[in-house]
Amino acid sequence: MESEEIYSMKKILVILLSFLMIFSMVGCGDKTKKDDKHIEKLTVSFVPSKDADVIMQAASGNEELGYRSLAQIIIDGLAARGYTVDEVEVSVGTSYAAVGEGMVSGTIDIGLIPASTYVLYSDGVELLVEALRYGVAGEDGVVIDPALGIDPWNAGKTTNAEGMATGYASLIYVNVTTEIGQNLYEKAQAKSLTWEDVNAATWFVCSSTSSAGYVYPSLWINNTFGEGAGNEKRTVVNLQNVIPDGSYANMMESLLTGGCDVTVGYADVRKDAASTTAFEAAYPELAAEGKTVWDIIKVIAVSDYIMNDTVSVTKKNPKMTAELIKALQEVFIELGNTEEGRAAVKPYSHMGYVVGKDSDYDSTRQANALFQK
Repeated sequence: MESEEIYSMKKILVILLSFLMIFSMVGCGDKTKKDDKHIEKLTVSFVPSKDADVIMQAASGNEELGYRSLAQIIIDGLAARGYTVDEVEVSVGTSYAAVGEGMVSGTIDIGLIPASTYVLYSDGVELLVEALRYGVAGEDGVVIDPALGIDPWNAGKTTNAEGMATGYASLIYVNVTTEIGQNLYEKAQAKSLTWEDVNAATWFVCSSTSSAGYVYPSLWINNTFGEGAGNEKRTVVNLQNVIPDGSYANMMESLLTGGCDVTVGYADVRKDAASTTAFEAAYPELAAEGKTVWDIIKVIAVSDYIMNDTVSVTKKNPKMTAELIKALQEVFIELGNTEEGRAAVKPYSHMGYVVGKDSDYDSTRQANALFQK
């Protein structure tokens, strides 16, 4: 009898121990899951496209307005999605390359970088979101899609749009009051422009590092008359008459006063106050008749899309899981929808963010490669 009681007690003890082991395993599983959502530190870096002090001042928040810092916005945003982040360190890189290389090595988790840097380091960097800025609209107020070609840009006055865009185009301009300008414009409308036509004109361009003022016009030239048309590579370098290193204001003034036949610039240089001033000085009689710069400066070509900045993340840090990436996308989209969040990235002029895709940067890859051959 006594042995039966001992046996029963042992049996009960075994059962109790089994339950304890099960609960212990469940507890460990919960702890592991919790640890997956605990991040000791995230590093965020800006490229130095503006003065570092200006960038950091904006990212530090504004106590008077009650605006949180960028670091705190990210911490709070991730907390709302179940993450505990002990620290977010925000810095400005010493160079564009330093930020790209830091992301590739995994020492920088999140980078606010331009499209060209994203493409250059895309083997170790993954797109998080694309930045939005105000687009350019026609007289109907609708953002002009660069894919529609030259017609919308020549239909009348363009304005700053209320709508947002993930990029912009470079436009190639002529003055139709001149014989060369009118000839180029008519051939552009008829889609019969030739290399001989554009090569015979005098071009005024920006420095070779300018996307809208040099690189993307070169990409258009190469795609239209060079390798894209089955010929040898042709860029701004190959044009026989080029005035280099201009500013958009003096390039437009030169076009208006006959100093050049063709100039280039972001969409749309004509809406800048300097362009109107230069037009009124060069054509007072037309201005008195109510004409504007849009009546005589016309667009003969539209470049591929120049993508805005990206917010990207490293591929080299194992903590950057698909779940965390999705959470960060939501945090940045949320950030871009608030005055507080936009203030934190104000030096970059980001007005919002959207989820994009890597193929959006195919033309950026073409542009990057154009001058590396």
